[in-house]
Amino acid sequence: MKYFFSIFLLIGISFNLFGQKGRYAPTAIKLGIDPGTLGYMVFSEKRGFLEFEGDIDFDRFFVVANYGLSNYKLVEDTYVYENDGSYLRLGADINFMNKDPHLNVAFFGVRYVSSSFTDKLDYDTQTIIQTNTGWPNTRESNTNIDGKANWYELNTGMKIRVVKQLYMGFTLRYKFLMKIKGTENLRPYYIPGFGKNINTTAFGFNYYVSYRLPFRKKIIYTDSDKKVIKEKKKKAKKAKKEKK
Repeated sequence: MKYFFSIFLLIGISFNLFGQKGRYAPTAIKLGIDPGTLGYMVFSEKRGFLEFEGDIDFDRFFVVANYGLSNYKLVEDTYVYENDGSYLRLGADINFMNKDPHLNVAFFGVRYVSSSFTDKLDYDTQTIIQTNTGWPNTRESNTNIDGKANWYELNTGMKIRVVKQLYMGFTLRYKFLMKIKGTENLRPYYIPGFGKNINTTAFGFNYYVSYRLPFRKKIIYTDSDKKVIKEKKKKAKKAKKEKK
């Protein structure tokens, strides 16, 4: 987590100092957090998580990353299940409001997600036997110390400018093609970043508050601007041929 924001800032500064100029030069980084984590910390005894988001804009496209920390604990009379881990999402979005002068965003995108976790199940042996054999009831445990999962996501949502460079928004997620490895000792009940391990598909929702850090002024290209640029390119190409 400590490297997440540093990496995004470094990438953005590198583009700003040594990168391109023109339409597809990045103009800003957005850094945000899901404030819903506070609600889970206060009101939920089972689940806790902390998730950050960052994106870099390239005209109507965004390179996006999310990093999250997760813990899940389920306590019942006969067993206790615990899961701790983290996850990283990487992907890209396309903005359908790229001509908006307030730089609001309505997007669709894809993500690849990698999750790492450890989990443990402590249970009473009589729970497994389910009959009273007269044997003493003992406490056993199964543990996965290096569980990993990965999946893909289709994302859509909005990011609305509230005041100056402050944005609020949401993301809806469809998660699919989930695969798990390193869990030979115990089938995980919960996957950080994915949710309950019931199916290989799932839906998710995040709400974000983020702040935009601009490198330079973003130019909004209208249809007329595009026509002018296209004509200039044609004239430049024609003039180059005439010189030859």
